[in-house]
Parts: sequence; C-alpha cells; structure tokens
Amino acid sequence: MRKNIKPVNRTKISASVITLLMVLYFAPLCFASAGAGQGSDAGNIEVPGVPDNAVQYNKTDVTPVAQMEQVQAGEPALFCYRNTTMLMNCTRNCDLVFTADPEVAPKLFGFSIDPNQTMALTMNLSGSPLEGAQVMQRTLNFYLGIEPNATIQLNAQIRLHINQTELKQQLNREVNASRLTWMYWNRTSAEWKAVESYMDQNGYLVCNTDHFSTWTVAEISESTEFPETLNNGIQMVYVYAGIAVAVILVLGVGIYANSKRRK
Repeated sequence: MRKNIKPVNRTKISASVITLLMVLYFAPLCFASAGAGQGSDAGNIEVPGVPDNAVQYNKTDVTPVAQMEQVQAGEPALFCYRNTTMLMNCTRNCDLVFTADPEVAPKLFGFSIDPNQTMALTMNLSGSPLEGAQVMQRTLNFYLGIEPNATIQLNAQIRLHINQTELKQQLNREVNASRLTWMYWNRTSAEWKAVESYMDQNGYLVCNTDHFSTWTVAEISESTEFPETLNNGIQMVYVYAGIAVAVILVLGVGIYANSKRRK
C-alpha cells in the first residue's frame, strides 16, 4: 500500500507546481493586457490644469507612431506617452492619429476643440519643419502639424506648458517667456504668422484659432505683429473711418441742398 501512495503524492505535487508556475507566468501578462489602453483616474500623474473628470491613458512606455486614439464628445482625455502628454477636449467625437518624433524633448500640450461636426485629426510632432515649412528662428525646437480629415468649421484653443528651467537645459539659452508666442505656417504666403498668445494661471502659453496647420512656439522680438488680431483691427478702423466720412459727406450735401432751397 505504501508503494502505491508515493507516486500519487508526487504526481499531485508536480501538477500543483506546474499550475503555480503557469499562474505566476500568465498573471502579469493578463493584468498588463487588461490595463493597456484603458482609462484611469487623471490624478495618477500630476498635470497642471487637468479637470477632475478627465480620463487618463497611461502609455509612458510608448513613443507614438500612427497611434490611434478616440476622444469622446465632452469627455476630457489625457494621453501620456513617453515624450508627449496631451490633454484633449472636444465637443464632438474625434478620432486621433498621433505620431511623435522620439528626438523631441518632452512636451505637455492642451487642446480644446469645438468643431461643427465629428472629425478625425492627424497630428505629427517633429523636430524639423513639416510640409515644406521653413525653419523658424528661436523656436522651442518642435513643429506640430495638425490636419483634419475634411474641411470643417471650428474654434480651438492650443496650449503648451512652459517650464523655463527645463527650456534652458534643452535649448542651452535663457528663454524670455514674455516674448514667446504661437505661430503657424501660412501656406498661401509661405511664411510664419504670429498669433497673439498669453500665459494662463496654470503656466500654459495659450492661443485661439479657427484653423489647423503646422504650428510652433517661438521667442519673438518686440516689433513682431500679430496679423490675426492687429491687422484685422486696423482694417476695421479703416472701415469705420470710411463709413464716418461717407456719413459726413451725405449730411454736408443735405445741409447745402436745404440752404439752397431756402434762398
């Protein structure tokens, strides 16, 4: 009887050991698979200005190449990659395809987009100009191409978090944050256009726009104009001045005609 019991015990022990080893091997894979790409509480990583209802996607081991993401309407999404963190907020459903150059120093972007329809965006972050754009002097060493899949109407806000200590280390020069501004590549005139920008309370450089193209942030001189705001304002001054002159002429002619009739 004793001779028969030993083989049975050894078999059970061997089976138990094999089962335990399989559990130890596959359990981490299952947890990793279950957690990949799933949203979590946005409080896991400290990001300035993130709303409480933001859903965070931790992919800090990924340098995105044609990375496909989805942003649900009205649900802020925080995508955390190896060298890029993006807070996306869209009033319509948005499909995103994102690629980031691994040579670009880590960046923290924010996008708030209000389009007139659902859309898809292709975004490319690079250290060199995109789509024929010229090199812009004194940039923060990045170019961000944003292209919608169709011609749509939209209002958007673009933000970049500014850390002067990190910028000094990355660029090997002092950066005057008060002279930083967003700029876009105007394909029609083949030149960079400055867009009026400001720093918000969370340390982001912010600009508003109604179109997407290739964007960058540069340190500009005091003489730089902002065509999307200043030039439009100047044009409106001319329009109002012309209307005023026309009204004065009409009144003058009327007064002169009445005086002639009385005589």
